[in-house]
Amino acid sequence: MSVAPAEIRIGAELVSPPYLLDADAAKAYLSGIEEPPRRRPRGNIHDDKNAAKKAGFVLPIAAGEQTIAIVAQFLADNFGMRFVRGGRIDVSLTRPVFYGDTLTAHAKIVSVGPQRAELQIHVENQRSAQVLTGSAAIRLSDA
Repeated sequence: MSVAPAEIRIGAELVSPPYLLDADAAKAYLSGIEEPPRRRPRGNIHDDKNAAKKAGFVLPIAAGEQTIAIVAQFLADNFGMRFVRGGRIDVSLTRPVFYGDTLTAHAKIVSVGPQRAELQIHVENQRSAQVLTGSAAIRLSDA
């Protein structure tokens, strides 16, 4: 579903449905997207408890790229080609995402110019902690 141009106004807020990032989803992402198995290091912070603890995490964490993919897909779902062609995203990963976390993406339109709209974006977990913050931009035309 794409937001109608008339709905792109300062202050408009969008919220995604919750997304459960369980171990299966995280492992499928790592296996299919991140790198070929022959080059994948063993014992990293994404699949090894000891490696995660050495890095300062209590448990293995999901790949940051997967959290970014969740918010990028949310923007594409809501703004379609206005985001996909010529949009922008600039994010910081602020907290680790653990397997089993439920993530919700948020976007708020903060300015609308003649060609683009600027958004504040964030992703939060089930404890309302922001795990990603940033900004995005969309074009105002579909072309």
